Amino acid sequence: MFQNCAYPIREATVSAYEDVWQQLAQSGPFWSGADRMAIVREARNSLQCKLCSQRKDALSPAAVQGEHDTVTELPLAAIEVIHRIRTDPARMTKSVLDAARTAGLSDGAYVELIGIVATSVVIDTFHQSLGLPVPATQAGSTAPPLGADPTVEVVDGGAWVKIAPGDGELNEIGIPRQANIVRSMGLVPAVIVLFFSVMRQAYYISGLPIAISRSQAEFIAARVSALNQCFY
Repeated sequence: MFQNCAYPIREATVSAYEDVWQQLAQSGPFWSGADRMAIVREARNSLQCKLCSQRKDALSPAAVQGEHDTVTELPLAAIEVIHRIRTDPARMTKSVLDAARTAGLSDGAYVELIGIVATSVVIDTFHQSLGLPVPATQAGSTAPPLGADPTVEVVDGGAWVKIAPGDGELNEIGIPRQANIVRSMGLVPAVIVLFFSVMRQAYYISGLPIAISRSQAEFIAARVSALNQCFY
C-alpha cells in the first residue's frame, strides 16, 4: 500500500493498513473472506448506484423504491444495508435493520458487515486524500465463517442490537470511559479490533510535528463530523 506516494507515511501506519487489508480477506465470525471482500466491493460500488443517488436526493429515502446496481452476489438484504450505510448513514433507520432481520440477516452478521464497511471507508478515503487509487480487492478465503465467539458478553443497552457492557467508569472530564462507538460493535469483538487498527492510525497526532494543537485538531474533526452528519 501507499506505493509512489508523494507524501511521507509513518511505517506503523503502512504496516497497520496492510495487516488489516490481509485480515479482511480472511473469514470472520459471520462472513467468509470472499464475502468480506465482496462487501468492500459493494460498498465502493454503492457510490455509483442510481437508486442510492435518487434516495440521497429525496426528502425520505423510503419514498424511493427500486433495485440497487450491484457488482456482487451478496444477499439482497446485505446489499441494502451496505448501500445505505455507505451512501446515506445519517438517515439509516431501524426499519432497515428489521427488514434485513426478516430476510435472514443475523445481528452478528449485521455488526460485522458494518465494521467491514467502516474499515474499508477509512482505508479508501485515506488513499484518495493522498491522490492514490484505492487498494485492489483480493479474492478472499472461501473457508466457512468461524462462528460467533461464545465468550462474548453483551447487554441490552437500548440500541438496535445488543452491545458490550459498560464498566460505569468516567474519564477525567466526566464522560463514560468506554466509548459507545466501541460498545456498539460488542457482538463481534474481532471487528472492533479490525476497525480501530486503522482508525487509530488515521487519528494519530501525538508526537507528530504538526503546526496545530490537539484542541485545534479536535475542532477540525468536530467540524468535519458535523458536515458529514456524524453525530458521534
